[in-house]
Amino acid sequence: MNPLNVNTNGRFIPIPTACGLVNISRNTLMRLAAEANAIAGFGKSVRIDMPALYDYIDRTCKNGEP
Repeated sequence: MNPLNVNTNGRFIPIPTACGLVNISRNTLMRLAAEANAIAGFGKSVRIDMPALYDYIDRTCKNGEP
């Protein structure tokens, strides 16, 4: 089976790829994404809106406290 090619430059990223890009665990990613309203569902596929997530992280998590 061929590995899945994932475009990390896209706006909507799969959850495992987003975890790697932000370097946080899945549970923390989903909590932050929910707070940022950055979870997008396409049928059965759940993706993270990375620009919205990055904006939320920049606004709220820069002081070392989420």
